[in-house]
Order: sequence, then C-alpha cells, then structure tokens
Amino acid sequence: MTYTIHAGSNLDILPTLPDNSVDSIVTDPPYELGFMGKKWDNSGIAYSVELWTECLRVLKPGGHLLSFGGTRTWHRVAVAIEDAGFEVRDSIAWMYGSGFPKSLDVSKAINKTAGVEYEAKPASGVGFMNSSDDGYNTTLNQLSQVGESTPEAEQWQGWGTALKPAFEPIVVARKPLIGTVAANVLEHGTGALNIDGSRIEGNKPSKPQPSLRPNGEDSGHALGSGGGRNGEMSNNAQGRWPANVILDEYSAGELDEQSGISKDTARIAPPGGKTFGGSEMKAQLGVHYGDRGGASRFFYCAKASKRDRNEGLEGLPETEAQTTSMAGKGMPLRQDGSERREPTKQNFHPTVKPTNLMRYLVKLVTPPNGTVLDPFTGSGSTGKAAILEGFDFIGIELTEEYLPIIEGRLKHAEKVANEDKGLF
Repeated sequence: MTYTIHAGSNLDILPTLPDNSVDSIVTDPPYELGFMGKKWDNSGIAYSVELWTECLRVLKPGGHLLSFGGTRTWHRVAVAIEDAGFEVRDSIAWMYGSGFPKSLDVSKAINKTAGVEYEAKPASGVGFMNSSDDGYNTTLNQLSQVGESTPEAEQWQGWGTALKPAFEPIVVARKPLIGTVAANVLEHGTGALNIDGSRIEGNKPSKPQPSLRPNGEDSGHALGSGGGRNGEMSNNAQGRWPANVILDEYSAGELDEQSGISKDTARIAPPGGKTFGGSEMKAQLGVHYGDRGGASRFFYCAKASKRDRNEGLEGLPETEAQTTSMAGKGMPLRQDGSERREPTKQNFHPTVKPTNLMRYLVKLVTPPNGTVLDPFTGSGSTGKAAILEGFDFIGIELTEEYLPIIEGRLKHAEKVANEDKGLF
C-alpha cells in the first residue's frame, strides 16, 4: 500500500505515467461553475477530451472511471469522457440533504430595481440568500424591506430561479475490454464491479433465520420487531445488490419517513420456474431477505464523520473560510454588515467529499491490491479512501495550497490502515 502525490497540471503529469498502469480512476473534477470564485472551477479542464484521453491511456483495459459532476454541467463531462474513448456504462446519484437553494427572489429583485431599499434585520438563525444583481446568491432575503412593494413585485411574490440541490451525479465509464469480460478479468484484473463487496447490508436479527430450500421456498420466518434504517436481514446475509443511488443519513431518513415501514415477502415461483418478475423471480433465484424497514434499506447510506475533514491535520494552522453559501460574492450576511465566515479548522477545501462515500466507490471499481488514480485530488478524499481500503494511490493536484492538506490526510490514513493490520 503506497501513495504518490504529483504537484502540477494533470495535462503535464498524466503523459508521464505508463500505459495501462492503474486499475481504476475515481475523481471529483471541477464542476465549471466558478464555485466560490475559485479559478480552478472555471477553467474548462473537466470538459477536455485530451485530459480524459490520457486517463484512458493509463487505465488498464476494462478499468472503470467514476467521475463526479454538477447537475448543470455533468453532461458535458460525460460527453468528453465518451469522446475520449470510454464506454459510459451508467450513472450514480449521490443524494444528500445538506443542499440549499441558490435562488433569485424575483419579487425582491423587482423591488430593488424600482428603488425599494432594504436594511439589516435581527438574525433569527441562518437564512438562505436569494438575490443579487447577477441573479445568483446574496443576501436580500436576510434584509428587511423599507417602504412598500411595487405592484409588479407583488405579482411575482414567491417566485424564484432555482431548485434546492439534493444530488450529484457520478459518471460510470469503462475502458473498452480486450476480448470478453472473463478474458479481460483474467488477463488484467479489471473489467468487473465488486458486487458482493459493495452489497447493501441490513441489520441481522437476533434470532437465527431459516434458510431457503433448494427450490427457493422459505421454510418460515422469525423476524423480530423494529426495523431501523436498513431494516432486519433474514435469509440473504450478503445484503442487497448495490444500486445506482447512494444516500446520506438525512436523505435516508426523509425517504423512510415518506415510505413508512414495509416487509419483504416472496411468493413461490410456479412449478418449472417459468414465471419471472417481482417476488416470483426473487423466490426462484433464492433471493429473499425477509426484512422490514423503510425504503432506504435498498440503498447504501454514506455516513459522514465529524472528524473526517480534519483528521491528520493537527499540525497545520487553523483557518476560516467563506461559507459555501457565499459563493465568492463577498456580500454581507451578519446584522452588522460583515461577512459571515465559518471555522473550518485546518482543512479549508470547499468541496470535501465524505470518506465513507469515497471508500464505497473505490471498493466498487478497484480489484484487490489495485492502484487508484485521481487526477483532481483536491483535499485528498479519494486517496484517503483508497489507502483505508488497502489500495495504492496516485494523485495529481494543481493548487499548491491544498498539498499540505492532502499529505496530512493521507499520512493519517496510512497510519490508521497500518494499525488495523497490526503493524504498529
């Protein structure tokens, strides 16, 4: 288990890597939105066919690429990946509850154009920012209106320009195989997904559960009460087949609240097993979970650790950064007109992905003892996940100020991984 971090442009460094030398690529490229005014998020590099062609070259035949994208721009990333020679196999939706609407309050914007003034109002918690001259993301929603609204503004009261973000798409692509999947896997170790290693596990019930008979018939159930987020597992202790949806704890809870509690049941397939679909097919294939719980038990739930962001960075100076709500606009948020800034301790990267999410992804597409490449390393979340899962890692990062963060997080992950192996 080793890791290497290359400082510089991925278009300069990727050509120095050997052909067919990495087993998977898991990356979070810029979404090309100018996020928080960052230059790296407005360069067009994520749309570069040249970049993804180099990724294709260094990836082994049949190797998988997972690339995050923004909901407004991921299609351009997917097209560039496809134009480079990858096969787009699927997409994964990472769903979360922490998003907030970056929406223009049309009524207030009309008032502002008509000369209606606003003044600071006492804060009653953090509000969403809904207006600016360019139609994006500032603070009129946290200001009190002075004077009466215009008739035109009243007409457009309650209208905005954006939905609340609640998911990010992940492009699932594969380098073309050489021959069949079986031949490619035997020759290169790549070409398939780690299905069993990525199954969605349930909570095993305390009482022993009966096994399915050879014909798929269940000999009885002994479910306990309750369910929990994932419900109670019964016959298939491996867990459910991994889906192309991933939840966080908040979205899982919301889904369960809407779905309520349900119980998995199966009917027995008719003689000969010629009827397929639904419960009959599950019974015929011997797949019956006999569990109960909310709908979220069908999906992997990536839990975020509060320590995750800053683990291994104790030696770096603490800092504070603009909230993501600011979007780099520099507008006042507090009652006194000052910018609202939040402490982020040592890791000030604005788009850190949860390590558990990244561990799930690298495990899904990387063979045992494989090497993971991330050409957009950012704060090192992919590298941290790869090391914790026992993979080698190669990272490339252009922004120099993130390099100490990457190094600290990866060293900490290496220490944890070695402790788990009993090496320390």
